[in-house]
Amino acid sequence: MSAPMSAIELHGCRGCGSAVVEVMLEWAGVEFTYREVESWEPGPATDALKAINPLAQVPTLKLADGTIVTESAAIIIALAEWHPRAGLLPPPDDTRRAQAPRWIAFIAGNMYPAISVGDFPERWVKSDAARAELKDGCVERLKAYWGILEQSLDPGPYLLGEEICALDVYAAMLSRWRPGRTWIDANCPRVAGSIALTEQHPIVVRVWARNFKR
Repeated sequence: MSAPMSAIELHGCRGCGSAVVEVMLEWAGVEFTYREVESWEPGPATDALKAINPLAQVPTLKLADGTIVTESAAIIIALAEWHPRAGLLPPPDDTRRAQAPRWIAFIAGNMYPAISVGDFPERWVKSDAARAELKDGCVERLKAYWGILEQSLDPGPYLLGEEICALDVYAAMLSRWRPGRTWIDANCPRVAGSIALTEQHPIVVRVWARNFKR
């Protein structure tokens, strides 16, 4: 059963986690309306986002029937299920199918929180010194997580083999944030090479041009 996929709205922010969802929607050939919102800034766009997502986080996807889907990993997997022919994930009979959600969940459950805490340390600790220490600690954790990806995956040439999938785009997006591409290129060369190839995909090139500075 397919989801109703007309009049979809994506609430996002340039340079934020909504970038991967932009790629997935375009990749699947889904028409959507993009709603720009910097949710840390008060205003009508943030109010509209809070009305459908109490956390006021992006990405938030609103389907034509009013259904709300939040969390980038959940949106990726939902879109892959609704549009199996698009190839966002490996096919069900491929052993890589289990590995793609595994590493998407790894990114969402480990790397993403370290980014979020590091972006807003004031939400967690009060003093300037504690905030600086927390932010530094988040960077060190992120380096460790990238190291796990480097040790665990054997790109060939993409992260899970010969064909690009949603995991590649998700990792490429995370590489745009801390600890940064210079560190990743120097310390995780296999993963870095795969990400560089992913960023040559025409849809990724187009979406990245809207979201990230070179």
